[in-house]
Formats: sequence, C-alpha cells, structure tokens
Amino acid sequence: MRHIRERQPWLLIGAGALAVLLGVLAAFDGGRLLVWDRAITDAVVENRSAGVDRVARWVSRLGSTPVVLAAGAAGVALAARRCRSVALVMFVVVATRPPFEWLVKEIVARPRPSGARLVTGTGFSYPSGHVLAAAATWGFLPAIAGLYVNRRWVLWALTGTACAVIVLVGWCRVWLGVHWTSDGVGGLAIAFVALSAAETAIDRRHRPA
Repeated sequence: MRHIRERQPWLLIGAGALAVLLGVLAAFDGGRLLVWDRAITDAVVENRSAGVDRVARWVSRLGSTPVVLAAGAAGVALAARRCRSVALVMFVVVATRPPFEWLVKEIVARPRPSGARLVTGTGFSYPSGHVLAAAATWGFLPAIAGLYVNRRWVLWALTGTACAVIVLVGWCRVWLGVHWTSDGVGGLAIAFVALSAAETAIDRRHRPA
C-alpha cells in the first residue's frame, strides 16, 4: 500500500473524502440520495441463483465475528513471535474496530435493505461491518507473512488474496441483501485509510527493505 500511496498520493485523501461523503448521504433521509443503491439491490435479487447464493454465504463467513476474532488472535500471536510492533498495531486495529464501527453506524443510522434477505443482519447499515472486520484481520496477512517469508512473489500473491477477500466480502453482503452497495464501498474506503495508517505506524518502527 505504501507504493500505491507514493505513486498516487491523492488516493488516501480521496478514500477518506469518499467515506465521509457516503456517510453524509447515507444519513440523509435513510440514504434517499444514494439513488443507485436500490437499483443495484433490485438487480441482484432478480439475478440470484442457488450456486452463487451458496458462495456468497461462504464468503460472508470470512468477515463474521467468530472467524475474524479467531483469525485476529492467530495473527497477533504469529506476529508477536517475530515482531512486536506488527503484533501491537494489529491488536490495536482488531480491538478498536468494533467500537469504531458501532459509533459510525449509530451516527449515520441508515436502515438496512428490507426484504429479500438471505441471512440475518442486525443494527444499522453504513458502513459494512463485515468489510471492516475482514480488513482488520485479512488485511494484515501480507505483513505477517513477510515476517516469515522472503520470496517477493509469495508476498504479492498473499497481498492479492487479502485484497480479493476484503472486496468479495463487501460484494457478498450486498448479494445476500443485508447491505446497500454504498455500505460496502464506504467500508472499503475506510479500510484503505485504516490499513494505510497501520502500515505507516509499522514503518515508523522499521525502515522498509
């Protein structure tokens, strides 16, 4: 992510601005101004299939509370064996994610999509908590792997895998009918800012090779 920010420094500011803008629009009259959300959700419902539904349910579990808590604990433990700084930063991100998510949801207070849900969803809608949870855990996969593996292609592969997991979690929550598209996009924007801040905190302790 550091290389992306160095080449495209506007991305970080843009991601933060996008998250705030979507949050403000979502808070106004239940997100009425986000006119594309209803159209996308309706299109998703019309094009559902049993096979894709099963895949979406499975992917959704990667951002569920039991999975991210277990993955977070394992990640912190693995990082602590090689680098306490990485372990500490990951612990802080994993621990602060739930109260941050709750606070933003309460402030925005956007209702979830009603009807046609394939899984249950509680609380308000913006941003997607599953996306934030996935980013707080799977987003650290490359950093932890880098403590044990020196092969660049492995690290790039894991980076791609982590990004794919986070994005797919956002997609599946829309597909399952428990989030609007703007919730997922806003969650991805917040995740980018949060992981960039985490990487900066780690870099301050360890000069990158």
